[in-house]
Amino acid sequence: MTNTSKLIALVGLASLAPFASCNDPLKVSIPDIVQPGQLGDSASLATVKAGALGDFSIAYTGDHPDGSGGTEGVSMYGGLLADEWINSETFPTRIEVDARTIQATNADVDLWFRRMHQSRNSAEKAAAQFAQFAPTDPGHAEMLAIAGLTYIFFAETWCSGVPVSHLDASGNINYGAPQTTRQVLDTAIARFDAALATTTDGTMTAFATVEKARAVLDTGGFAVAGALAATVPTSFAYVREHSENTDRQNNGVYNGNFPDQRYAVADLEGGNGFRFRSVSDRRTTWRVFVDQAGDTLTGFDGSTTLWTQQRYGSRKTSITVATGVEARLIQAEAALQAGDTLAGGQFLAQLNDPRTNAASRGYFDPSPFDPTDPTTEPIGALSALSTANITASGGAVNLLFAERARWLWLTAHRLGDMRRLVRPKTQGGYELPVNSVFPTGPYFKVNFATYGTDVNFPIPITEKQNPNFSACLNRDP
Repeated sequence: MTNTSKLIALVGLASLAPFASCNDPLKVSIPDIVQPGQLGDSASLATVKAGALGDFSIAYTGDHPDGSGGTEGVSMYGGLLADEWINSETFPTRIEVDARTIQATNADVDLWFRRMHQSRNSAEKAAAQFAQFAPTDPGHAEMLAIAGLTYIFFAETWCSGVPVSHLDASGNINYGAPQTTRQVLDTAIARFDAALATTTDGTMTAFATVEKARAVLDTGGFAVAGALAATVPTSFAYVREHSENTDRQNNGVYNGNFPDQRYAVADLEGGNGFRFRSVSDRRTTWRVFVDQAGDTLTGFDGSTTLWTQQRYGSRKTSITVATGVEARLIQAEAALQAGDTLAGGQFLAQLNDPRTNAASRGYFDPSPFDPTDPTTEPIGALSALSTANITASGGAVNLLFAERARWLWLTAHRLGDMRRLVRPKTQGGYELPVNSVFPTGPYFKVNFATYGTDVNFPIPITEKQNPNFSACLNRDP
């Protein structure tokens, strides 16, 4: 069960303009492709949906972070604050993120924050239009699920206190008050519930269900999350399709890493980050390019080795959003919390399901496949895990989060997972010391002697235009 959601170029909608204007050079009716007045009826639902999906793609993966007005998405910035990426260029705004010393005045983070709200707003408005004209259309559920996912990103990525403002019919801003992380997650859950209530479509039901399970997991509701996840087939995948038609339609993870050279794959970042490179695993493949002179390719800064990810092999490679594999991981965590980690139990059974079920991993295989390059080979079956792996990993928690780190690599999950690892147990966390999870110690770039203490992003200073907002409620994990 796979859903590929396309970015639809809107240029074809120029045909909405009267044909007469094409024949009379003195009668150019409008300079824009689509006017707002043309988007208010049932005939425009596909266009409105395409716009919302386009906004989501920018918020999720970004486009070109090359200094030309592009931006990064949560897959990039979240992974940079976590331990998936290291900075391989010179922009201080990104170095702040990598070094865990993010300022509220960070202009790039501000742009990304606004892109996320733009995605949320677009999805919610699209959902409202579907509710008016086609309430049972699968697109209605999809828009609600996309909206809910943006709330998850706000909860997992930013500090507590994210305000959610809305535009009324007249274009006036109704400023929102700061929301606690739990309130943001409750809103996400409400969006997923609404999605599930509007559709019987199998793909959209699975999408909304696995994301609801993710949100419930973030609240510490392990058993409920596990029960939800159990209804999602392992073969399910919801991906965003990209293309090379325009920069906006590119795979932003690929662009940020390879052609733009701003991000490099991390390994043991800060001495205690995850081993993304030093442990060989087909789910987290990488490579280093060497030129004809034998020199190793470096990043934009000219000094950091450009370790390139091989999960997304081109600008047009689809990017993973939600999968049945994540559902199995959620079930495994529910079993862990229930103490069911012995041989023959559900913890290992759920972890092993996607390792042996090839149908669940079609979205993960690198593209394009090159038979002369082993880094592009399909994953194939992975050996089954046993209680010996629990012992070798230093416990079931370590094994679970290692599996999550590899299966969910570069899909905007890692920062949320690291925050859960250090969160108090009373709040659904595992209460590990922050400096045993987040990169710490000396930082490798100049002007930043050591890593800072950030475990999330501060709300940008521009939000102070909101009279209800002054600062984060807290910076707790």
